[in-house]
Amino acid sequence: MSILFIPNWNVRMLKDDDSCVQAPDKVVEGKPYWFFRHFDKVPDVTVLDRGPDSWFRSLEQKAKFYVRQPWQAVRQCANYDLVISHGAQSGLVFELLSSWTRHRCPHLMIDVGCLNGGRINRTETPLIRYALRQAPHIVTHNSHQLDFYRQYYPKLAEKARFIPFGVDIDYFAPQPHSDSRTMVAFGHRKRDYETLCQAFPRGEGWTLQVIGDRSLQSRYGCNDIQFYDAMPLNVLMEHIAQSEAVVVPLPELPYSYGQMTLLQSMAMARPVICTLTTGTMDYVGHADCVETVRPSDVTAMRDALRRMMQRSDDERRGLGMQCRYWVEANFSEARMAHQLEQYIDQILQS
Repeated sequence: MSILFIPNWNVRMLKDDDSCVQAPDKVVEGKPYWFFRHFDKVPDVTVLDRGPDSWFRSLEQKAKFYVRQPWQAVRQCANYDLVISHGAQSGLVFELLSSWTRHRCPHLMIDVGCLNGGRINRTETPLIRYALRQAPHIVTHNSHQLDFYRQYYPKLAEKARFIPFGVDIDYFAPQPHSDSRTMVAFGHRKRDYETLCQAFPRGEGWTLQVIGDRSLQSRYGCNDIQFYDAMPLNVLMEHIAQSEAVVVPLPELPYSYGQMTLLQSMAMARPVICTLTTGTMDYVGHADCVETVRPSDVTAMRDALRRMMQRSDDERRGLGMQCRYWVEANFSEARMAHQLEQYIDQILQS
């Protein structure tokens, strides 16, 4: 089986592996790409990313959809058994352009952003319905989106599947603790650091490290709350390894986000405090090992932080290992890949 994969990010082409680069962001010569390595029948995958930075790419980013990449994919798709787009910015345009051609290659769209952020308005919705009028197959990492499709895009709902996101549990493995009395929160986009910084207790011997967003440093920066720029993955993993807990503060949005941060931290056997949102409900809604709080609730966040601080070292580490077991059992990259492979087999046999 041959697959053309068009992600809404750039991918590095490497001759030799680089452990500092996450699997979705690299193609290593002679090795299967990303989760495809877990397929029972490993496919031949060609990755066509967004392309180099340019003035045209800047226009595409402002418009929030890509044109050049999907156009190239349409021109090449006749050579493949399946096209997989990751993100509607690429998938919508590919589906629109391919609907105007004679050759129709099966298309699976991994829709992480609920098409247009879950918005419904008189301008965008009819255009999206037209672009997707031939109903591509869809995978979502958020079960709530299935209800969204049923209500607003019923033709899509028939071919949509919820497949939970999975993390590489071998790469994100448990690390020794350092007794640092440090908590870590990381990520740049779609984070509610305002609530977290307001809630974090000062003067109790604990430090919060906010990694990837320094926008609140002038307001909340102090000995107890430290801000860092985004850093390479291997350095970030060292910060997680040196922490006693990870906090994942999120705003409420109707699509998939925050799951990678959440599952990576849990796989590394760190206890987690997480905002319970539409995007995380499927992953920790029934996980007793994760402390969950309501969105934008400063009091609930402060109480959760204090409970974590007041636990003994053994209790925190026990919670961390429960988090690890939860991810191993339910949200591994291999599990996600096997479910995707089953769905792809159904697509190609239909």
